[in-house]
Amino acid sequence: MKQTTRRTFIAGTTATGVAALAGCADDDAPEETPEATEEPPEDTPEETEEPEEEPDDVDEEPAYEIWSADQGTNTIYIHEPTGDGEFEQVDAIDTGAEGGEVPHMVDYSSDYEYAAVACTAGARTLVYRTEDRELVANLETGAGSHFAGFSPDDEYIHVDAIGEEEIVRVDVDLENEEFEQVDSIDVREDETIVDAGIEDGSPICHQYAQDGRSIHTMGPSYHDAALVIVDHDDFSVDRAYSGDEIPTNCGTVSHPTDEKFYLTAGLPSDPDADPDEDPVAAEGVGDFYVYDTADDEVATVESTGGVDAHGFWFTPDGEELWVLNRETNDGLVIDPDTDEVIEEIDAFGPEQSENPNEADSPDIMWASPDGEYMFVTLRGPNPLSGDPHAATGINPGYAVLDVESREIVDVVQPDGDNEDSDFHGIGVRPLQAFDGFTSPPY
Repeated sequence: MKQTTRRTFIAGTTATGVAALAGCADDDAPEETPEATEEPPEDTPEETEEPEEEPDDVDEEPAYEIWSADQGTNTIYIHEPTGDGEFEQVDAIDTGAEGGEVPHMVDYSSDYEYAAVACTAGARTLVYRTEDRELVANLETGAGSHFAGFSPDDEYIHVDAIGEEEIVRVDVDLENEEFEQVDSIDVREDETIVDAGIEDGSPICHQYAQDGRSIHTMGPSYHDAALVIVDHDDFSVDRAYSGDEIPTNCGTVSHPTDEKFYLTAGLPSDPDADPDEDPVAAEGVGDFYVYDTADDEVATVESTGGVDAHGFWFTPDGEELWVLNRETNDGLVIDPDTDEVIEEIDAFGPEQSENPNEADSPDIMWASPDGEYMFVTLRGPNPLSGDPHAATGINPGYAVLDVESREIVDVVQPDGDNEDSDFHGIGVRPLQAFDGFTSPPY
């Protein structure tokens, strides 16, 4: 079984304690005598031990940084925790200056030294060196480049390009910072996909299973949903399932250690649909699937308890899987050992309403590597992707939820008054060593 590839990659600085001077002196002190305990003369100042204090000019190194993508303003904001439960903006990247209109998703190399940003309207993937935010590659990966993810060995970047109806493969040489598009899978022409009866839909998202295969959902609509599994070694389609079998169209994440894979299927409700004639359209869909990668079969299908199931994420200890519903601004916590629901989350964004247009719309989430917070992007009043009925939000930015209490403790809004602001992708980059599952592929 493949071990986690992103558990302890960043060598953090280790603080070393300094012994107090009085403590060191005690080691050689003479044995105490009655005279030694007498009160000192009045003209002799009594010595007292003062606790050693950190110098004022020494700043504690941040533990991680958050990259959040405002696709409405073509900006990636970078924040760091301040240590008091707040988050400070330390940088911003203008992806639009490089042709990267609508930066949609963020993914990191296994050592977090590079970030790949898929830009849907820009028809490209931008790769940044994370330490200094320098652009090292501007790749024309095709119309609707929706998600670009590094392979576990960092030898390739696979891109789900909606408009091209292709899974694009980019050869990667990180040592020399060289990138070359070398192959693609046309989902309209691939024999395995066609034989599965998949006539519509395009690649949406993917991640890597324990066996190294990349598992891709199809969409973007639930009506275009399907599942395509790609053999990573020879970049060929291993198997495919039509929407009649597995109608997954969004989230993808592997179990950190077991041979199973999680997927979401979501559809916004249609207020104009007749519930008697088309109950699925009228009510919408919120489901999650558990796919057994060892036996290649669906093991579980369960409701997410809301409408338009979308993003999800593991806590770093691997004990919880969080899943959210975009339209209803709610979600669940799943026990990945049993795949049973153990708790409900009432709201990911602070504005909640039975009317989706008057509520926040959460989208993608990522946990802090210390397991304290879950960061959840919130859509804006003019969403650039997704069904407006489900994706229209109130507070563009990202919410900070306390993992233990499930409560919202902060909402970070770099450009909250801008009606064009619309947050979608997010990524958390560790700056110190952490023992845990910090990001897929696990």
